[in-house]
Amino acid sequence: MEIKLITRDKIDKVKWDSCVHFANNGHLFGYTWYLDNVAKDWDGLVEGDYESVFPLIHKEMSFGVKALHMPDLLGKSGIYSIHILSKIRLGNFIAAIPSEYKIRDIRFNEAVGPSSLSGISNTEHTEYHLLLKNNWEGIAKNYSKELLDVLQDKIFQKFMADSSISPEVLTDFYMENHPNAKEENKHTYLRIIYNLMHRGTGFISGMRNEKGDLIAANYFAFSHGRMISLIPVWKGEIGKKSLWKLTDMLIQSNSGKPMKFDFNISMAGDFGADHFGAEKVIYRGLHENNLKGIKKWFNR
Repeated sequence: MEIKLITRDKIDKVKWDSCVHFANNGHLFGYTWYLDNVAKDWDGLVEGDYESVFPLIHKEMSFGVKALHMPDLLGKSGIYSIHILSKIRLGNFIAAIPSEYKIRDIRFNEAVGPSSLSGISNTEHTEYHLLLKNNWEGIAKNYSKELLDVLQDKIFQKFMADSSISPEVLTDFYMENHPNAKEENKHTYLRIIYNLMHRGTGFISGMRNEKGDLIAANYFAFSHGRMISLIPVWKGEIGKKSLWKLTDMLIQSNSGKPMKFDFNISMAGDFGADHFGAEKVIYRGLHENNLKGIKKWFNR
């Protein structure tokens, strides 16, 4: 098994994206254009002729320390592969990470199971996925009482869904209302949204109250048999519950299809995916700091 490090400027974009597209665990987050937008600097580990690919997203910290990190807008990452992600394959990829990266913050996608990481210290992270293959009535049987009460509440029935929201309005609303919003991410969101719209992948939708004020919005992206909640944002508790209603409307319109709804909670905060009866999914990460002394203290 040959694994080589390829700098971003030397990566064959077509081959990389083809690997992500046809990978057993392909995901929107693995495409070069998405990585280019969310990461300032990244290179890739590549197996063979792009049979498996693994982005290494890096930055420089205090004292010139080089670190692998997860950008704000990337909940999880590779390895993406057309092969089974066995313990041997994963171990070889981890061993191929250059030793210069003394700090490693990596979150793998859910295809990297505990058996693949046995013997390697790792952390657990939680995701929620909802299978949409059943009809809506079957899905709704697992809704919480609180969610069902919201769907039946006359107040929320007066609210209207709006699919004419522009990317600029969505990002401005996000900056005003999301607790983790950072000004430097605003244009990144716009670039991602316009890239997705150009590819015909997903749409913006929001909810307005009876006065016509926007109180919740999201970008829903489609990739690899899943609908991804990409940019969820709401204003206050009423806004959050109106986003529940909007999400339920999309679940209804896509129920019976062979796909799953990815709540992507690393970007959703306290949205409350468990109210939808979604399956709890564990994905794993490496969080290592191999520095010593004052360098370790300054780069905690």
